[in-house]
Amino acid sequence: MPISIKGINTGVIRQKNEFIALALKIKETGNKESLFFLSPLGLRDLFIALESRLYAKSLLRDDERQHYEKACARASKKMHENIPLIQEGELKNADINRRINSLILINDKGEHLTLSLTLHDGQTCELLINELQINVLTHAIIHAINNAGMRELALRITSLLDFLPLYDVDCQKNDNLEYDSYEQPEWKQHLFNHYLAVLYRYEDETGNTQFCGSVVKTRTPSGSKEVKAISRRLLDFSPRLKKLVGAPCQVFVRTLTDDKTQKLTQEQCLRALHHLRVQSMKKAKNA
Repeated sequence: MPISIKGINTGVIRQKNEFIALALKIKETGNKESLFFLSPLGLRDLFIALESRLYAKSLLRDDERQHYEKACARASKKMHENIPLIQEGELKNADINRRINSLILINDKGEHLTLSLTLHDGQTCELLINELQINVLTHAIIHAINNAGMRELALRITSLLDFLPLYDVDCQKNDNLEYDSYEQPEWKQHLFNHYLAVLYRYEDETGNTQFCGSVVKTRTPSGSKEVKAISRRLLDFSPRLKKLVGAPCQVFVRTLTDDKTQKLTQEQCLRALHHLRVQSMKKAKNA
């Protein structure tokens, strides 16, 4: 039977300055309590699922948003009245079998998100999160991480929620592409509409013009302020793009498709990035 949330509590397990896991204790609707442990990757996946619903709610009309916020406040009050206690021993002697090895969003229709959790011992369970509970859950997690002195971890995780990296590319002079690919599960890809090619034009230490880039999925198309912000944050995420942090460069972005049901192949993604490079070079010559 799926786990429904009545109240939550969070805590951080760390060794010296290293984050090990976030403890998430849930008081269920029948007052039974369940304890789970989330790694940084598990936290990121959880936040991606939650953030997708928060983004949808940000698009509501003013009157709808006011109604939603009032309902959230009522749900928050109930959750704060049912916070389960986390014992010190539950953190010091954490049961590895309660560690979440994988988290999948299996249903985001209606007012609940349904997550499938696979635990370290192979057990699976379903967790229902009502959309009115999302703010309390996210704030509790971030508060626990910040309280543990790991604000940087919280910032790193939350900076990766509005885009999905697929390919990172270095463009070679012979028109070849040297690239890394990121395997993203279908449930994550389903949360993002737009394939974007992002190209960076820069000069290397010898003064020669070079290009590198990325193919990502986002919720907003090229030209938006959100995508401009993503193009900057990509530099911190990608090993291939880190060389551009703090360096002057031109950025070119093209929307490849905004059809959520259409899945582009690796060849289509890399070819689009190559074409964007060719066009940017033509524009530079004609300028």
